[in-house]
Amino acid sequence: MLMKANQRILDAVANLTLPKDRTFGKAVLPIVCTARYENGAWSELELKFDADVQVSSGSPAVQYAQSIFEGMKAYWMDQEEPQIFRPHHHAARFKMSAERLCMPPVPEEMFVAAVKMITCLYKDIIPREVNSALYLRPSLYGDDYSLSIEPSDSYRFTVHAAPTIPFSLEMMSVLIERQHIRASLGGTGNVKAAGNYAAGFASLKRARALNCATSLWLDPLEGRFIEELSLMNFFIFMEGGLYTPMMQDSFLSGITRQSLIMLAYELGIRTVEKKIDINGLIARLLKGDNIEAFSTGTAAVVSPIRSLKEADGTEYVFGETPGSITQTLRKQLLDVQEGRAKDKFGWMETV
Repeated sequence: MLMKANQRILDAVANLTLPKDRTFGKAVLPIVCTARYENGAWSELELKFDADVQVSSGSPAVQYAQSIFEGMKAYWMDQEEPQIFRPHHHAARFKMSAERLCMPPVPEEMFVAAVKMITCLYKDIIPREVNSALYLRPSLYGDDYSLSIEPSDSYRFTVHAAPTIPFSLEMMSVLIERQHIRASLGGTGNVKAAGNYAAGFASLKRARALNCATSLWLDPLEGRFIEELSLMNFFIFMEGGLYTPMMQDSFLSGITRQSLIMLAYELGIRTVEKKIDINGLIARLLKGDNIEAFSTGTAAVVSPIRSLKEADGTEYVFGETPGSITQTLRKQLLDVQEGRAKDKFGWMETV
């Protein structure tokens, strides 16, 4: 797996000093797994120092956001060897994202080999605390040197890694985003296009000013139906059922979302995908209905939501503590990811 790692790279890993700040995404490690697409073909995968993988400010990635990514994790808790969560499903979504942005898809076998290679390289520094993991970030971007407004002629595929310590399990508040729309129907909301995330930064800044963790986006046509949070999908549990917004192409079908739906079915929890009216949900909260809310995503897995906030600070509270369904589903998923429970769905792939 590491045949193309030269001695300089192996020495660097052996002498690696981990950054002190290992909150999500901060401790990016210095070596990447990479390949380049040129003249209609992919090169072989190789390990390189990230500083040696250069991209021009005149590239289509920088000038026109011809760039996509995935986010996934490698775990090593109770397993004999490190395991990666659903790498083939991430590869399939990566392919869909590439095709939407007119880029050559990375072959599935190359994608999976790359995430395994970087995990193997950093095997000895995978965090082994509960709720920790090695975060993996596959990316694909146009790296041609051209200002022409057209797809790149060449592309770079990279996989970065960053060890992450446990996420805070505190209840979070989220801002109801009524000012901006991040993605339209028929746009790129249902793929992991880099530009989607930059489009949410202004909202994130306003959310943070209100002590909210992130923003809750509404549909682009009526500004009425809940879609997703900036980095996560949305769920509520009420009246004995689990509800999540019905998918449409203005937002992303998260892999953690799909996994939670399958786990809920396995547990006999009635799950419904439907349009969720933000105003109807607020009316229920004001009436005092007992409703749990949580988000799902690669980074925090399952995160309980304490409240929704309007831009003027008006707050609608779900509850002061995580609900029982939220806790159950989080535990069920983490038990599979960290090797404490049988992997009935074949999600975990050993490195």
